Parts: sequence; C-alpha cells; structure tokens
Amino acid sequence: MESINLMFSNIISVILGYFIGSVLPAYLFGRLKGVDIRNVGTCNAGTMNVYRSLGLIYAIPTAIYDTLKGLLAMGIASLLGANFYFIQIAGLLAIVGHVFPFYLKFKGGQGVACAVGIMLFYLVNYLLITQWPDFFLFIAFCLVLVAIFYYITRVGEFLSVLILPLLGFYVLISFPGNSYNLFLWILLAHIMTIGIYNIIDRKYIIIENEEFKTHWWRTGLRPFAVLFLVFHYYLEKPASIIIIGAVSLAFILMDLSKILSKSTQELLTKRIKTIFRKGEEEKFSSMSAFLVGTFIVLLLFEKDIAITAVAFAIFGDLFSKIFGLGFGKHPIFDKTLEGTLAYFGAVLICWYVLSNVLINISTYIILIGAITAPITELISRGINDNFTVPLISAVVMEVTRFFGL
Repeated sequence: MESINLMFSNIISVILGYFIGSVLPAYLFGRLKGVDIRNVGTCNAGTMNVYRSLGLIYAIPTAIYDTLKGLLAMGIASLLGANFYFIQIAGLLAIVGHVFPFYLKFKGGQGVACAVGIMLFYLVNYLLITQWPDFFLFIAFCLVLVAIFYYITRVGEFLSVLILPLLGFYVLISFPGNSYNLFLWILLAHIMTIGIYNIIDRKYIIIENEEFKTHWWRTGLRPFAVLFLVFHYYLEKPASIIIIGAVSLAFILMDLSKILSKSTQELLTKRIKTIFRKGEEEKFSSMSAFLVGTFIVLLLFEKDIAITAVAFAIFGDLFSKIFGLGFGKHPIFDKTLEGTLAYFGAVLICWYVLSNVLINISTYIILIGAITAPITELISRGINDNFTVPLISAVVMEVTRFFGL
C-alpha cells in the first residue's frame, strides 16, 4: 500500500509540475492589454519582453512567478510525499510546461527564469556543505570573465554559454557524487541551449570579414586539435609525437609543393580558394605554423606544460578570431582590443580547468603562461602567432618552474 501511495504521489507531482509551469503570466498580461506577447518584441513570453512591451508593472509579477514556479512545483511534490528524484522531475516539468503549454498549441516561452530559480536553489544547497573561500574565489573568477565578455559583446547570452559550463565543472570537482549534480547539469544544458539559439536567431554576432567567410572551416576545425593533446596525455610520448609529426609533415609538404610549383599553387590558391588564405600563396600557412609549433612544444617539454601551452594556442586563437571579427572596434597593431581580451578570457578558462585537472603544475605557473599567451599573440608582428604562442608560453612556464619564481 505504501509503495502504491508513493507511486501515486510521484505521478501527481510531475503532472502538477507541468500544469504549474504552463501558467504564463506574460501571455495572460498580454491578453489583458489586447496583444499576444509571443508576436511582439522578441516574441518570447518572458520577463524582458513583458518589460519592453507592456511595462514594469507587468514585468515584476511575471519575473517573480516565472522564477519561482519550478520551486513551487518541487515544494508541492515534497508535501505530497514524492521521492527525491520525482521532486526534481516536477521542477523540470515546470520548465517543460512553460515551454510547451497545452492551451497555446505548445508554443510558450523559453523557461530560462524557471531554470534559474531551480538552479539557485541547488546552489544554496551546495553552499551549505562547501568551503566558503573556495566558492568566493570561483565567483570572483567568474566575475572577471563576465566583465571581459560583457565589455566585448554587451550580450548576456554569451555569458550563459561561457560561464555556465564552468559552474557545472566547479560543481563536479567540488561535489562529486552529489545527488543534485545530474539535475543541475540538465538545467545548465537547457539555459546554454537557449542562449545559443538566441545568439543565432537574433543574429547577435555577424562576421562580415570575407576571408573568414571563405575559410570559416579552418576556425571551426581548430578545437579538434584537442585530439592531439588527448593522444599526448594518454599515449606514450613517442606515439603521440609520431602522430602530430606525421600530420605536420603532410601540411609542410603541401605548403612546399604550393611554393615550389606554380601549377600546384594555381590549383590550391585560385581554383580551390577555401584552403589557403590570401597572402599564403608563397609562404607556409598558419595551419603548418600551428602544427609545427605544437610538434616542437610536445617534443621538448613535459606533458603538463606542453598540453597547457598548446591549449592556450587552440582556444585563445579561436576566441580571438570570432570575437575580434564579430565585435572588434578598437585596433591594436594588426589585432583588436576586443580580440585580445577574448584571447585572454579563453586562456583564463583554460587556466581554471587545467589547474584543477593537471596535478603536476601549479596554478601560479599556469597563470603566468595564461598572461604570456595573449601578450605574445598581440606582439607577434611578422611572425605567425600560431607558432610563437605555444612555444613562448611553454618556455615562460618552464623557466618559471625551473627557477621557482
């Protein structure tokens, strides 16, 4: 009998969660004003659209209810005697109800406020068992990243996409095995997905650079270079060196054939225009420069420093390219302030992650390398920064470790 009552409580809890979530103040207030909030402004049945379209007096109750509806569903589920997992599922169903309300042909809002409300509840529970200095240091670190990327973009969605994965990472390393972890990551995934969707749908980043449009795939493939680091970390050093060496040699030979043979140059630079950038017709490409720099670093330095230096080059260049071209307004040499700040933000993210997973290198040394990388990228005039960044940042970290600075 007890198990039947529990099953009944669980089922009722998730159903109520959905119906509580499906109540959309934004839509109801809009109807009072004679408009469908889903067809005005940003077309989102959420607080900000209500504020812009209907005014503050309607935005405040919308914000309160949308933020608390998930917690309300979880509270009712708890009172009904549902078990732990179904209490959390009831909260998630409130988000589902917000996004897919049955009475609006399943076209509702985005559910971000509801997800944030539940997420904050989880974070309070984490804080009850955490060490406060570590938490505040993490918050301070996140605020630095927020300042950097909000200055660059002025778009909040970028912050959710960049900062929330770090929050999930912090929770995993600080509270391994915690019962809330899975549900927190579901919430983070939802908020990040909505952020990515809004960035694309609302065209928050538009890159007009023709060279980037032609060679976008080169930037898109850059994160896959992490595979070299994975091989280097898990394989014996000779095996990983052979892999990166073989790939580097292939690109070098292609560059040499392009430089030495006019017919090959014609084929690779004019007929197939998407492979090499303008100015790379008679010199080694940035792809070869990066691969050779990576090969040298992985060959000469210990795994921890080598992996860190190459990670800086991979993600720093990626962020610098995208944010520099998308938001760059203040030129510095042949770069932009926004691109350089994005580079620094990227290596800070790498620094935080690597300092928590690489046990043979101190946080201080990684931070020194993180500061060196964007400076090197900025001042590498006349020399390809894809080559100089991993090499110089590795040297600086090695020297710092050797002399115990």
